[in-house]
Amino acid sequence: MKKKKLLLLVVFVFISLFDAYTDEENIYGKTNYKIGEIVVTATKTEQYQSEIGSSTTVITSEKIESNGKMFVEQLLQNVPGINVTKSGGTGSFSQLYLRGGAPGYAMIMIDGIEVKYLMEHDGGFFDFAHLTIENIERIEIIRGPQSTLYGSSAMTGVINIITKKGDGKLKFDASFEGGSHNTLKGIFGLNGSTENVNYSFSASRLSSDGISSASGGSEKDGCRINTILGRLGFKLFEESELNLIFRYTDAETDIDDGSNEDDPNYVSEKKMFSSKIQFDQTLTEKWEYKMSFSYMDAKRNYNDPADSVDTTEDVDSWYKGDSKRFEWQHNIYPFDNDIITCGFDYKKDNGSSYYRSGTSISEDENKSVDNKAYYFQNQLNLPENLFTTIGFRIDDHELFGTETTYKLSTAYIFKHTGTRLKANWGTGFRAPSIYQLYSFYGDLELDPEKSESYDFGFEQIICEDAVSFGLTYFHNDFKQMIGGTFMVPGDWNSYKYANIDESETKGIELELAIKPVKKLTISANYTSLDTENKSTSMELARRPENKINFSVNYWFSDKCNTDLGIIYVGDSWSDNANTQRMDSYTTVDIAALYKLTENFKVFGRIENLFDEEHHDVHGFTSLGKSFYVGIKASF
Repeated sequence: MKKKKLLLLVVFVFISLFDAYTDEENIYGKTNYKIGEIVVTATKTEQYQSEIGSSTTVITSEKIESNGKMFVEQLLQNVPGINVTKSGGTGSFSQLYLRGGAPGYAMIMIDGIEVKYLMEHDGGFFDFAHLTIENIERIEIIRGPQSTLYGSSAMTGVINIITKKGDGKLKFDASFEGGSHNTLKGIFGLNGSTENVNYSFSASRLSSDGISSASGGSEKDGCRINTILGRLGFKLFEESELNLIFRYTDAETDIDDGSNEDDPNYVSEKKMFSSKIQFDQTLTEKWEYKMSFSYMDAKRNYNDPADSVDTTEDVDSWYKGDSKRFEWQHNIYPFDNDIITCGFDYKKDNGSSYYRSGTSISEDENKSVDNKAYYFQNQLNLPENLFTTIGFRIDDHELFGTETTYKLSTAYIFKHTGTRLKANWGTGFRAPSIYQLYSFYGDLELDPEKSESYDFGFEQIICEDAVSFGLTYFHNDFKQMIGGTFMVPGDWNSYKYANIDESETKGIELELAIKPVKKLTISANYTSLDTENKSTSMELARRPENKINFSVNYWFSDKCNTDLGIIYVGDSWSDNANTQRMDSYTTVDIAALYKLTENFKVFGRIENLFDEEHHDVHGFTSLGKSFYVGIKASF
């Protein structure tokens, strides 16, 4: 490990010295390097993708519209290093795995607010089942360790969904679509701005009769999803702004008893509310700060009364958790080529749960845990083409004490050849959840899960962005992983959470994009993943060894766009014991958009065009061929 890090450092130093003496003009001509989209999430300041050592992907609002999907999870499935699994049809339980890490190892944010269900049994993570795409400006995906800026649960990366900010005259938009399985979706929104105020609001409802989630089942599992979101911005005085952001989702989904088991009246209800108030002010040309307070509340209810299948079953349960967070961030610009970011971060989580089966009741009263953190980051641009970021963070957790994480990230650009080299090294951690600490199975002596990760690679631009490709190698070591174990073999009263596992994930991410003509974009990416549970020598569940995404987007005219997407998901194990093998599959989607007038658009898509039967999780089915059409009006 140490030899690899030393070799990586030597290579970068050599390249820097070599390029410093290379003429700006050579056989390749002047610079042809693509600077990419502006990204905020990677460093908490605005930076171009080319200036960031981490692997990044930005999904723009234009790409979201041309793709035609209903859910964010469908967009993320196309990103290298990501695999999304779904336990059924529309609205069914959905988990995301980034670079082979567990679902809770990637931090999910909406407008910078961390969102997840705190009282999940395996530590808390975000269920993507009900996150729809309306009013999204862009999605930023940062792969690799990010704990130095974001703390717990950012070991394999951060995904930040950023909503639209109002701009210009008052505008209204409404869209309606429908299709297979009696699926209906309606969205209404408005946005705009004045000299001192900007505003953006959206409301949507989606309903679907669905399919049977259980493989071989016959009873359909439908869903209803209602979402309201908005943001308000006020310019209070010169060089300062106050922003208010909120999102509320209320979803009800019919579920089954488990793999291969229908249940006609088992229902889950999930509600999530997230909000943030943030004040930004530029004090001088050299100093600006951001002060924010965010609140996230999530609740899951499950109701499964007796029915014709299970005449004696009568179960009711709920799990509630909320998180309050205060952050004070400072950005200091001592020189033109230097940015210092430092801040204070305070977080408090609360949680409680209730479970009833017949007359037997167990309840965990409200418990809480807090964490204080201090972070520092320095972004240097020395020499001109070398971008280096170094940072550290000190977390002080109420129960397990102090945890320090570090990160070093660098990128070097050969502007005249269109080549970029990049590398990262960092440590991360994930604090035990309230459920893992305080539930019947909990243990207050749990230590945080830890990680050490590195990645390195290159990107190449040819013919002024007509062709671009890149290759990245990544490696993650996870230690002190929390899992359930029997203190006394076979005795459920002795079943407890403990730091029992270690695992390793490694692989490559290959990306390619070709633009033979202005209106045509062909892109593909490939992820190869190798995983191992060091404690059992087994492969990690639901991590396919190979995954390929291929897409073609073409504008026939300024009014008509078509999009073709193909996803290949390789074999994987559905369980950690490696007894349930999931076969590989390939799905094909096509979408089209046509602008009737300046104010009206029609769109449609076919998902799983060839009706490929596939399963992400053993015993649960997935949607077959499905058709959807819709219309959007904007005024």
